[in-house]
Amino acid sequence: MQQGFYNLTSSMITQSRNLDVVSNNISNVSTPGYKKDTMIATTFKEEMLSRTGNTDRSKSTDLNTTSKILTAKETVTDYSQGAFEETENPLNVALSKNGFFEIQTQNGSIYTRNGGFITDDQGYLSLPGAGRVMGTSGQIQLESDNVRIDSAGGIYDTYGSFVDTIKVVDFENYDQLNKNQDGHIRTGAQPVVKDGGIVQKALERSNVSMMKEMTTMMTSQRAIQSASQILKMYDQMMAKSTTEIGRV
Repeated sequence: MQQGFYNLTSSMITQSRNLDVVSNNISNVSTPGYKKDTMIATTFKEEMLSRTGNTDRSKSTDLNTTSKILTAKETVTDYSQGAFEETENPLNVALSKNGFFEIQTQNGSIYTRNGGFITDDQGYLSLPGAGRVMGTSGQIQLESDNVRIDSAGGIYDTYGSFVDTIKVVDFENYDQLNKNQDGHIRTGAQPVVKDGGIVQKALERSNVSMMKEMTTMMTSQRAIQSASQILKMYDQMMAKSTTEIGRV
């Protein structure tokens, strides 16, 4: 019965962590360029189950392995391409290839596929709430939002004059990327500059499926409810057995 407490409690904790991941996916379903997270669970401290005879316990037969604890192993990000949504904003851009935009913040560079850019109060191309978009020559300052952006990321002003090129980078190993709840990425890995793949007046949608996330959420919630009910039964049985022993 003690093993049941371990199994059920660890399952509830793991499912609660899974709900946190699913909830964050759902909250970012409308965030451009957001990539879905999936929590991977694993067992901990596996043990061998053995069978012995009723009278002769010197010999045992191995049956199978079991684990007393279920735990969260890691959170994996799905970097697959999201669908495009056309907009009328000339500063909206999407990436049709692998890679990320580089955003300069007060705490260093972050990387994102969210191309919902604006110009800040000083005219610099920026990502709201994050920082300024980096070009190949540094931060990009525009005189107006009436610009043309070609597939290579080149920005041309109202008069057709070249301003700068939006910097697009990629990484050899995505396992080194650390994504926060908004979908922005920080990493100590060295980025590699990429060419092209930019689509103007478009945004990449999140690759989160609301239907799948809702299904996963309901499954986790039911698992927690079931484990909670069984734990109550275990607790009642333990209390009853303790009372009976006390009477004896």
